[in-house]
Amino acid sequence: MKRLLYLLPAIFLSPLPAQEAAEKTDTPAGHSYHGEVFNEGPRQAAVLIPGTGEIHLEVTTKSEEARRFFQQGVGQLHGYWFFEAERSFRQAAKLDPEAAMFYWGMAMANFKNDTRGKKFIDEAVERKAQASDREKLWIDGLAAYFKDPKADAKKRLRDYVRTLEKILEKHPGEVEAEAFLLHQVFYNSGKELPISSHYAMNLLAEKILTKHPDHPANHFQIHLWDNTDPAQALKAAANCGPAAPGIAHMWHMPGHTYSKLQRYTDAVWQQEASARVDHAHMIRYLIVPDQIHNFAHNNEWLIRNLDYLGQHHRAVDLARNMISLPRLAKFKTVDKKEVFDPSGGSWQYGRQRLRDTLVRYEDWRQVIALSGDGKDKTAPLHPDGESITETDYHRYVAIAKFESGEHEGAAKHLAELEQRLSAKQAEKNKAVADAEKKARDAKKDDKAIEEAKKAAAKNFEKAVADLENPVNELRVYAALSASPPDPAKALELLPKLKDLAKWRHAALWQRARKGDEAIKLAGEAVGSGKNEVLPLVAQVRILHANGEMDKAKEAFTKLRTVAHSADPDLIVFEPLAPIVKEFGYPEDWRLDPEAPRDLGERPDLDALGPFRWTPPAAPAATLTNIEGKTEPLFTAGGRPRVAVFFLGKGCTHCMEQLNAFAPVAKRFDEAGIDLIAVSTDTPERLKQTLAGEKGKTSPFPFPLYSDSGLAAFKAYRAYDDFEEMPLHGTYLIDGGGRIRWLEISYQPFMKPEWLLEECQRLLALGTGES
Repeated sequence: MKRLLYLLPAIFLSPLPAQEAAEKTDTPAGHSYHGEVFNEGPRQAAVLIPGTGEIHLEVTTKSEEARRFFQQGVGQLHGYWFFEAERSFRQAAKLDPEAAMFYWGMAMANFKNDTRGKKFIDEAVERKAQASDREKLWIDGLAAYFKDPKADAKKRLRDYVRTLEKILEKHPGEVEAEAFLLHQVFYNSGKELPISSHYAMNLLAEKILTKHPDHPANHFQIHLWDNTDPAQALKAAANCGPAAPGIAHMWHMPGHTYSKLQRYTDAVWQQEASARVDHAHMIRYLIVPDQIHNFAHNNEWLIRNLDYLGQHHRAVDLARNMISLPRLAKFKTVDKKEVFDPSGGSWQYGRQRLRDTLVRYEDWRQVIALSGDGKDKTAPLHPDGESITETDYHRYVAIAKFESGEHEGAAKHLAELEQRLSAKQAEKNKAVADAEKKARDAKKDDKAIEEAKKAAAKNFEKAVADLENPVNELRVYAALSASPPDPAKALELLPKLKDLAKWRHAALWQRARKGDEAIKLAGEAVGSGKNEVLPLVAQVRILHANGEMDKAKEAFTKLRTVAHSADPDLIVFEPLAPIVKEFGYPEDWRLDPEAPRDLGERPDLDALGPFRWTPPAAPAATLTNIEGKTEPLFTAGGRPRVAVFFLGKGCTHCMEQLNAFAPVAKRFDEAGIDLIAVSTDTPERLKQTLAGEKGKTSPFPFPLYSDSGLAAFKAYRAYDDFEEMPLHGTYLIDGGGRIRWLEISYQPFMKPEWLLEECQRLLALGTGES
């Protein structure tokens, strides 16, 4: 989905009514009057949000309210909430258009976007005569960075560090310059400019945080140590969220520290806090989940950590919620065709994590049920070729069926992969033979011939391996689940298995009656995942099965506290029951560990927001039909409805949009979904839109309504608060009166067939609530 850009000062000074401005500037409806580059970005007003950080950067402005928005924007920069930071700076500029530092802020929010960043800093430079000498240092430094985007990237980054140092040389103790310097040094380290001394940079972090312990620079100290020594950031991890509780990413980052230290309970708390803050913000302001930076990544990592703790049911719950979220209409070109691009989104992550947690916790019945027959696109785990490949689909469903005793069905999936492997190997062999023939025909020597053959074979290495490994794995499961089992056959293949979790590999060795190898691998699994439930479960079972009772009891002692929050009814716990009885443990053998003492104050999670995102309620709105009669935009309890907000008859692109939706209208109706269009035109102008050639009927097989007063446009946020103009919007409202999908943009949504599929998917899944 396209995000909407900030506009520049003339907008703040003299906004024109949308239609009048469009007519005067020949600007397409919905587009900025100030050029294409300003079409994207947030175009709705900012609000003051509690908890965006303790900021100490003075700014020259006539407006106290603008100063508060500026401080909020700087805090949002520190919290990597760049989209909202830009919104805050633009709100400040609306209140005081001539304050140069507000445009500096907009440029900082676009540090990774040379085109937009340069435009914004140019505006700051134009106004810097009214800025203080200290502010000019900030503006000039960033202007120098953006001056020539084609210049050597590393030199630009090094020079920008130097400009921050110059600010500190002239203004010692400027805490925000210290914070931005700390950030810039570790940011540069990701651009092939390594940190020469983490110790020295940590002294800077400690200087800031000793004087200002609640500064958002806690976030930067976590980043500083994230990939080297995360234990050094434990104090910052405790303080980061409370330093800016209104910014989700400030709760997320401590999860990095705790995850890398295998403190998964603490990591889960942080990631859940982050998710809850994001959920509350999105529901309140009609924001689609995946528009939020880091949202999908945070939630998929949360699922992984829940898995480590044995909180399988919550992992499944959150994964299914991610699948139920609206997808961004993002597309890419593959083989000259435009196809949906799921990469990095909640739907993709949710499907992958749901599959993973079901397989890890051996819920084979659900793996089979949710995967469908491989062709049913409504099945949550159907193969789509990207988030779940055909190979993955056959692999995991076959494992589930072998382990469930459905050998005939499993064998069909194995045979499909064997056939694909055979075809790929034949393709490889042909390429090698062709390369050899070509080399011989060219009179090459033996060495050159062998090199040509190897080069041809190398092109197929990954493709063959991607099929060979799952085929070998399934052959192992086939042998071990046969009646009777065939451990000898399994033993031939077990050494060849790759990319398999060590605890699962160990369990297969044990089933193949090779206890020594099983014990070795289980020990390695626990060594690398010492605070994870599943490796310990495998180790306990393997040690016990091999008569290593003292070691089994020692491992179980660890498991009792590691699994303290695990679901007690896990399938993988069932084989432990006789061991529990033998060791004299109570039926509920889990034990609470000693509580850590370095976490600082933590708020009640419910106070931060809901655990799941749920669709927001659609605002009540009244429309007028072409006869002048009023009707509600939607009726609760009625059919789901897609509402297309368009910008009147004078908008050429809008007419193209309506013409794109017209051929699909019948299919929406057959799917039980109403389709309507809402215009900025008056009812009289709507009649002109509907008038066909020579009195023929309207070409649009769906009703058109007027919202000439723009009340509905504003209520649904399809409105630019800065330029005071309506925007294009498309919404799915379900029968319960909730907005299930939306896109607001400077241009009309033009993918009606994809939207129909998305509507059917969302409505079939429900709201994601349990």
